Amino acid sequence: MAHFTEAEREILLRSFPNGIVALDLETTGLSPLIDKVIELSAIKVTPYGEDVFDELIDPKIEIPKFTIDIHGITNDMVQGKRTLDKVLPEFINFIGSLPLVAHNAKFDLGFIVFGMHQIGLPLHESHVYCSCKFSRYALRGSTNFKLSTLTTELEIPLENHHRALDDAIACLKVYERGLRVFKKPDRKILNEGHLFKLKDFDKQDDFEIPKKLKPLQDKVKDQEMIEIKYRGGSLKNQFRPIRPISFLPMPQGNMLYAHCLVSDMYKSFSLKKIAELRELSDEQKNELKAKMVKK
Repeated sequence: MAHFTEAEREILLRSFPNGIVALDLETTGLSPLIDKVIELSAIKVTPYGEDVFDELIDPKIEIPKFTIDIHGITNDMVQGKRTLDKVLPEFINFIGSLPLVAHNAKFDLGFIVFGMHQIGLPLHESHVYCSCKFSRYALRGSTNFKLSTLTTELEIPLENHHRALDDAIACLKVYERGLRVFKKPDRKILNEGHLFKLKDFDKQDDFEIPKKLKPLQDKVKDQEMIEIKYRGGSLKNQFRPIRPISFLPMPQGNMLYAHCLVSDMYKSFSLKKIAELRELSDEQKNELKAKMVKK
């Protein structure tokens, strides 16, 4: 079954002549450095046609109920399936050196890169693109840039949102719609969606969370507000309240992705530059929550 029309394939191959792979993961949580993959799927479009990769994965831990409520993948569904260390080499062979695209690709590729690091797979030259980032440039009139919103507004079918294969296909269709805006996409336009190359992670050899930041793991899990003293940014060496969301590996080092409650922006904080943590009182948390509601 073909998921893309000839016209859609032509537009994708105009910018990616050797082909492109869109991927999506379902996981036990948002942090590649501490959570586990439970589904890995991809759609590959090349001059020779389409190919699909679609695997449920046994994480060897209990899947939290709050994530089951999102994707519907239960512990029974993954029990006895292959583990990521068995599936990932096949997936890397499937993608070859083709460019990759995902929606909010930092998260998906964080799991892939960390998994490759854990089992000793060599990183290659694949370029990584983000359909969310590219949509902010190419589809500026959208209400927001969530995959579900973009597919609704662009009338792209998405029957099983938060299942990996359906989301991967939708992600690539969104990217194609963004490319369709431009008569002749050049390298500058493509760079608007570009994040990094897998090979860039060769410089990153430490995927550990520093011991002094271990208390952040529970905060990330519950997205519970806390203050960090950060050696950088406009509030250099001052405490700032944040709502932590994820630990992300990046080529320049491990990051804490968080909602900064001072700027009301989502930012990445280098773990190496977080000097200190400080708990917030219940009163402070309530005050911050009240401010967020007003905004």
